[in-house]
Amino acid sequence: MIPDAYFDRFETPKYKERSPLKRGLIKRFVERFHGLFLRAAPVESVLEVGMGEGFLSGYLSERFPAVRFEGLDTDEVSLQRANRLFPRIRTHHGTIYDLRSRAGEFDLVMCCEVLEHLADPDRALEEIVSLGPKRVIFTVPHEPFFMLSNLMRGRNVTRLGNDVDHHNHWGKRSFEQLLSRRFEIEELTTSYPFLLALVAPRAS
Repeated sequence: MIPDAYFDRFETPKYKERSPLKRGLIKRFVERFHGLFLRAAPVESVLEVGMGEGFLSGYLSERFPAVRFEGLDTDEVSLQRANRLFPRIRTHHGTIYDLRSRAGEFDLVMCCEVLEHLADPDRALEEIVSLGPKRVIFTVPHEPFFMLSNLMRGRNVTRLGNDVDHHNHWGKRSFEQLLSRRFEIEELTTSYPFLLALVAPRAS
């Protein structure tokens, strides 16, 4: 179980909240994610696309010190924080739409809570496939449950619970349809209010 002290390292608001319920949901999510990571084994190299401050990569890198972790994000401030927190993780400033130059370098790609923000998620999936990983782990908000959770907390009420920067919305079936165009789905599971998928690129 991820310890409470781990949350205190980060500046991202959702990790600084001390609500036992909110932290309990995040801990359960991390446990599910950890399980998918183990299913992806053997893993020697990982790229997290949209790593932010490194909450997931940092957690895993401390438990799997033999695995090489790298991270990519568009937010330089978050990357600076990640560098301070997890100096073993090599970070890169860049976009998910420009990954092809790193082809062949990673066994596993992690893309967590990124696709919902994108204007062109299909192009992003193509870029991830171009890297040639053995496995990919995706997570996205599970709709409509994510928006309903926001409404229950009095957030984004005028937008019916929808975050202002969420441009795409998937339920379990629609997310499966999106991924199955390019990937073999090995596991698609939930951890309220998120969907998690372990996939392998389809043979070309």
